[in-house]
Amino acid sequence: MANDRLPESLPHSSGRDVPNGSTPDGPLPYESERTEIEAAAREMRARTDFPTEYVDRVHDEAARFVLRTAASGDIRAAIALLEEQTNVQALAPTESRNPGVGAAKKIVRKAVFFTVHHLTEQMRALGWATTSVATAAAERIEQLEVRVRDLETRLGRVDPGVGHEDSSQS
Repeated sequence: MANDRLPESLPHSSGRDVPNGSTPDGPLPYESERTEIEAAAREMRARTDFPTEYVDRVHDEAARFVLRTAASGDIRAAIALLEEQTNVQALAPTESRNPGVGAAKKIVRKAVFFTVHHLTEQMRALGWATTSVATAAAERIEQLEVRVRDLETRLGRVDPGVGHEDSSQS
């Protein structure tokens, strides 16, 4: 699951071939090697001839591909992410440093436009329909939460010991 991913600074381990008697749930292996690599990376970045601008640009571009997720309890943020992803573009970019490649891309794009455009429009319609259903569900959930809180308050006035056993769930 996307929310269970390790931070970028930690190596991924499948649990197999764990050295030094470590368990998959225990401390990460190769601590001394990681420390050495991190120190070398800091040293390289501190050099005057280090291509900082280029590396920063690479990091910025790579950040575009990070899977963004909303908090599990924030349905409105999840809907906003869904709306962002719903805007699917039918036209692929054709820019290229090589003029021949750019021309070839334009020809291929024109050749498959009808099919790709039709599929893209269907995907976009499905996305917007999904966001519409999600918005309606979010509004209904929020209305029900308000009603539950109101009923718990009213019930608490009638019988103060009832209705507050699991108030952390609201």
